[in-house]
Amino acid sequence: MSDYDSQLPVRSKQDIDERVLVKFQDGDDPSGTGKTVEVSEKKAHIRSFNKDSDGVDQEVLLSQEGHSLTNGDYDATTNKRPSSQGLVVSDRDAAPSESTMNKRPTAVAGEDDSVCVDIALHDGDGQKYDEDNPIPVYVAEPPADEIDDYDQSVAVAKDGEANHDYVTTAGKRFKSIEADCSASGKARFELQIEDLILTGGAGTFTTAMVKFNSTANPNVTFKYAKPLEADVGVRIVKKNLDNQPQDLYSQIRGLEIT
Repeated sequence: MSDYDSQLPVRSKQDIDERVLVKFQDGDDPSGTGKTVEVSEKKAHIRSFNKDSDGVDQEVLLSQEGHSLTNGDYDATTNKRPSSQGLVVSDRDAAPSESTMNKRPTAVAGEDDSVCVDIALHDGDGQKYDEDNPIPVYVAEPPADEIDDYDQSVAVAKDGEANHDYVTTAGKRFKSIEADCSASGKARFELQIEDLILTGGAGTFTTAMVKFNSTANPNVTFKYAKPLEADVGVRIVKKNLDNQPQDLYSQIRGLEIT
């Protein structure tokens, strides 16, 4: 009689429900440590692996919420092909959820290889700002120290000069500089800026502007908008052009900021 294929019965250990119990094991080393699938709480605990973009086996990991982990940060060694996905935002909703995630923001190429995301400023009710719905603006204290430095040079001789120096606080810059100068008689006032300390010019000054008063206009005002470098000072040179001694007045104002 010729050979024939036959099916052998499967037998298991004695079981009251006559069940067939199956183990998932390593076919090459079934008795080795950790070579059997673990089952607990009616769950098979399996470490899932797949090949990465270089064909290397990597373990597939999940987040604490059970979502697949993605990495969008490029790394020349560990993540040469990072995950890339567009930004999706939700409708304005009291309880935003997956069903409200249906808005995609837009962008445009900017200067210096930048990408600028499009935005639109609206109020809390979603209404755009315009002439009928202006954006509120409040005046706040400047993030700087306000300087108000007064000087009275007493009885300056005819053709004599007196200096009013303001030395900035160490490590700070002086900006929004103004100076008011006055004399009852004729006088010449000169605004000078100290040369940059880094160039070795500390203690030497360069004239920025000159003004003269008159009998009709005994007061002059200087305005110097350019911020000074750190630790650079200001000087007002006051010269008496009258024919007798007189007091010369000056007041330096501005903001000091780190």
